[in-house]
Order: sequence, then structure tokens, then C-alpha cells
Amino acid sequence: MPALSTRTLLRWLLWSAAIVASYVLLAWGVIGMRSSDVVLWPSAAVAAFALIARGPSMLPAILLASWLSGRLLLGWGLEASSLIALGDALGPLLGLWVLRRRPGGWQGFRVMADAVWFIGAMGILAPAVSAAVGAAAAAHFGFGRPPVSSVGVQWWMTDMASIVVLTPVAELLRRQKWSTLRAALNWEAVVLPVLALGGTLLVYLLPTGQSALPIGLASLVMLPLLWTALRLPLVVTTALMAATSVLIVTATLLQHGPMYSMVGPDRFMAMQVILLALASTLLLAGLMANERTLALRQVRDINATLEKKVSRRTAALQIAQATTQAQLRFQESLLNALPNPVAFSDPQGRFTRVNTAFNLLVALGSPEIHGRSGSQIFGPSLGRVWEDMDSELLSGSLQVTREAPYLHPDHEPTIWILNKALVRDAVSRQIVGVVTSMQDITALKQLQQQLSEDEQRFRFLAEESPVPLVITRMGDAALLFSNKAADSLFRATYNQNAGLSMRHLWVDPADRDRLVSRLQREGGMVRGLETKFRRFDGTEVWLLLSVTRGRYRDDDALIFAFKDITESKEREAELRNLAYTDVLTGIPNRRYFLARAALELRKAQREGSPFAVLALDIDRFKQINDHLGHQGGDAVIRCIAQTCMQQLRGQDICGRLGGDEFAILLPQTTRQVA
Repeated sequence: MPALSTRTLLRWLLWSAAIVASYVLLAWGVIGMRSSDVVLWPSAAVAAFALIARGPSMLPAILLASWLSGRLLLGWGLEASSLIALGDALGPLLGLWVLRRRPGGWQGFRVMADAVWFIGAMGILAPAVSAAVGAAAAAHFGFGRPPVSSVGVQWWMTDMASIVVLTPVAELLRRQKWSTLRAALNWEAVVLPVLALGGTLLVYLLPTGQSALPIGLASLVMLPLLWTALRLPLVVTTALMAATSVLIVTATLLQHGPMYSMVGPDRFMAMQVILLALASTLLLAGLMANERTLALRQVRDINATLEKKVSRRTAALQIAQATTQAQLRFQESLLNALPNPVAFSDPQGRFTRVNTAFNLLVALGSPEIHGRSGSQIFGPSLGRVWEDMDSELLSGSLQVTREAPYLHPDHEPTIWILNKALVRDAVSRQIVGVVTSMQDITALKQLQQQLSEDEQRFRFLAEESPVPLVITRMGDAALLFSNKAADSLFRATYNQNAGLSMRHLWVDPADRDRLVSRLQREGGMVRGLETKFRRFDGTEVWLLLSVTRGRYRDDDALIFAFKDITESKEREAELRNLAYTDVLTGIPNRRYFLARAALELRKAQREGSPFAVLALDIDRFKQINDHLGHQGGDAVIRCIAQTCMQQLRGQDICGRLGGDEFAILLPQTTRQVA
């Protein structure tokens, strides 16, 4: 387990470093163009890709990368950089949250619905949040070109175009199996990119002037792009679209091509709209082509399956027709109308009449069967059972049913149910013989054996699984099953608690009621829920659980899978405490105090209530350190902190700003009272 945690941490660090480096380097490259307008901001695509690929664990990397870009590359202030970094992280996070709510789950650009949800969540919603925060920061801190609405719209369009153009190719490359990609490549994979990129370079190197011809020529680039979307893997289409977009933007910013010749201040926004529409169209066209290919393949498979079924059905109908004709030729015998083997025998056990199915079973004609006994026809195994059933009937039983194997020398062994009944004369009621019907249950027996083996394998896997598994009845939380890992986790065995309620193991029993309600709302499955439990020995443990609702031995049950996250929760609490508490004195540190002071200041401004802050330091503290040493100085600082805390009210806050400097926050307090 520690080795796994170490690998996970190392993987997270490598991903975080790659995201930060990519984000900052791409921002540096865009800023290096020294253009007054930014058409694409690839760093936004990096942030969206990071969250899609690795989830919310990449938030620290995005926050750091955005803050570094704003602070070091754009020269924004500390607070402005922090606020914009928060917006750059919250926007994609909200988009990811919406994306994961797609019915059926987001599958990563497999069907058109995936693209629509991606464009809506990550392409529109996420940039809108980031742009709103950025515009607010621009208005508050006084950077950017007024008005604020124009800054917000430009910011939104830039991030939206960047994410829709660049993020899909990164995600598809991450998911792509290179062996599959190599198998799909052909001459089109070489010619079409050359045509698209070469045509783009040619059009954008032409002199601009006042002619509209370059704009018309630029539209021809769509032909190889659309061809690529319809004929080649989607990863090739998105990569080619991204490369073409970068070429168009770079040439335009270098004052080349038809886009630069457009008149008006909004020409760059027009270019963003064009790139956004083109990228969305190609993405949807590629997925539409994929769905069409998949549908055609499924239709071909269905047709092939139907042809086989029709052939088999035709053959079966031909056999049935031949059998029916044979039955019609022997109308005097009702036996031949029965599908199962049926035979009549006299009280001495000799066969008197059989149907066609019986003939096929024993591979003998009726003349060869008549007058012979069961042992002579079936051999010693089934024959002995046959004759014992006849004896039981003749001794007084009305009907006898037994299972027996039949070992035919020319066929695989089979298992049959034999049903025997007496035949009496309609007038004298004397016994005139025995009728026997047979039914092949070989397939049923094989199915029963397979089900039994599958159940045994499942139980073995569940019992030996290293993942703690528990099944409880949904109504009263009674324990129905637990494996060895669960017994070890909760420190008790299944045999000790089988049938007993497990509700008391929840530290807060209301958590279970909320979980049941959530299962009913969310389709019977919940994943990744963190909850605190109490073991049977009284110790408490934090568990990450996934639960599904199902049936277990005719009970409506909850099936739990647990993971012990107690150490992670303890480390999280310890880190939180270290982040906001001064180590020497135990009182709030500078970061926590300033954050609380900002909150209280905004509250006081909003409510119009008095607000006071006291700044304190220790006089001649250097002399104390010189005479008593640093240990003595630390003791004085702790004493001052304790004295301040003892004198404060419940709502007051005392914090150590650093060295011998303290500050006290006094809400609802005037200057005279302070």
C-alpha cells in the first residue's frame, strides 16, 4: 500500500509540473508575440485538459500556473493575480462538474453528445466564469481596456476559442491507442494534412491589399479539413484543425493574410468566431462520421446474424416439415405427433409401440424395438432405472418420475427425465401397459452446473478480495454478507454479527438515511462518498465508500465497497492546522489573521458596523533576546500571546504577524472602546 501511495504522489507531481510548465510557457509564447490583441490563449486549453485528464487533483497546479503567468509575465499585482488565478481554476472546475453530469457519463469524444456537452460545459460555461472573474478583477484593479463588458466578452471569446480548438486534440492523443492509429493511417493521412497546411500557408502569405480573393481562397482550406473529419480518425482531424488555427492566428498577428485585411476593431473577435465555428463543426462532423461508421458496422453484423438465423430457421422448418409429413403418413398413431420420445410397453416390460422421437433417440427402427425390454434397448445403466420404475408402478404407484443418464455409443452422454404412468383398459380398468415420456434436460443441467460454479467463483472472489465488501439489508441495515477484508477493517467477523443491524457503526446514523435518499435520487449508485464509521471495538475510522442498490438472496440490499482513508484525513487536518496556526504560540498566523480581517472588514462595510484593529509589539524585545537568549524571547512571545487570548471576547481574534508583532481584531468595537 505505501508503494502505491508513493507512485500516486509521484505521478501527481509529474503531472502538476507538466501542467504548470506548459501553462506558463504557452502564456510566455503568446505574450511574446507583442500583439495588442490575443486571439488564442492556449493556457486555458491546458487548464481544461488537466481537469478532464486528471480531475480536481490538478487544481493546485492550475492555480499556481495562472498566478505565475499573471504575476511574472503580465506584471499584475499580488491580489489581482490571485483573484484571476481563482477564476481560471473555478471556471474549468465548474465545467468539469457539469460535464460529469452527462446522462450515461461523458465518454471522451466517442459520440456527438460528448462533443455537445464538452462545448457547452468546458467551451462556453467554463470560459464564461473565468471571463467574469477576470473582468471583475480588471475593473477593480484598473487594468485592461474599458469598458469592462468589452474586456469580459473578449476574455470569454479568447478562452472559448482556445479550449474548443486545442483541448480535444490533447484529450484524444491521451486516449489514443497508437497501434489502432497506425492501422487506420493511409495515403489520405499524408495528402490531406499537406493540402490543408500548405493551402493555409499559401493563402496567408499572399499580399493582402483590398482584394476579397484571399478570403475566398481561405475558405477552400475547409475542403481537406472536412474530408479529414469524414475519412480519418478524429485525433487526426482535431490535430490538423489545431495546427491550421495556430498558423492562421500567427500569420494574422504578423500582419499577413486575409484576416488582417479585414476592417474594424472587431476583426480578431470575428476570427475567433470563425475558428470556434470551424472547430466545433469539424468535431461534430468527425463524431457524426464515427457514429455512422459504427451504425453501418452494427447493421452489417445484424444482417449477418439474421442471415445465419434465417438459414438455421429454414433448415429447422425443413426438418419440421419432413417430420410433419411423416406424422401425416402415420395418422393412426398419435404418438408420432409428440416431440418428446414416448413409448408404450406391456406389463412384462416389452415395447409395443414407440414414436419417431424415440426411434431417433435410440437410432433404431420400430421393428427392431418392438418386443424388446428397456435393458436391451438402453443398456444396463438407463435400462435398470427403466425396469425399476416399471416394477414400482405395477406395485401400486400411480405415477413415477426419475432422472437418469443415457450413454449412447454414437452420441455425447445426455440426461433425461422419465415420466411413467399406468395404462388401464377403459372398460375393465385392468392394467394393459405402461406409457413412458422422456424429456432431455442435459442443457438445463449444464446451465445449473454453470450457475453453481459461477456463484462459487463469485463468492470466492468476493471473500478473497482485498477490497472490504459489505452487504446489508436496506430496510433495517441487517448484515447479510462481509468478506475477510471487511472483517479485518471493522475488527469483527461475519459469523459474530450476521443478521444484526449495522446502523450503530455509522458515527452519524443520519448519514445512512441521507445515503439511501441519494441512492433513490441518483439511480441506485453512489461513488466516492467520505463517511466516518465506528468499528466494533469502538475506534473511529474514515472510509471512502461506493455503494449500489441491488437484490441479495431475495432481500433489497445495499452493497458497499470501502477504502480506509483515515490517514489521509488526519494528514489533511494536520496540514490545515499548520497552514493557519502559528507554531510558536498556537494562535492564528499572519495568513489566517489577514484573511479573517478582510472578511470582517467587508462585513463591517456592508452592515455599517464599527470595526477596530490593534497592532502590538514588544518593547525592547531585542534586549530580551540579547540577555535571555532566543528561548527566553520565545517564552516572552508565548506569554504575551496567552495574555492577549485570555483578555479577548469570543468574537475577537488575536494573531501573530511575525517576530514580536501581534494584531488584535475587534468586531463591533469603536475606536474609543478599543
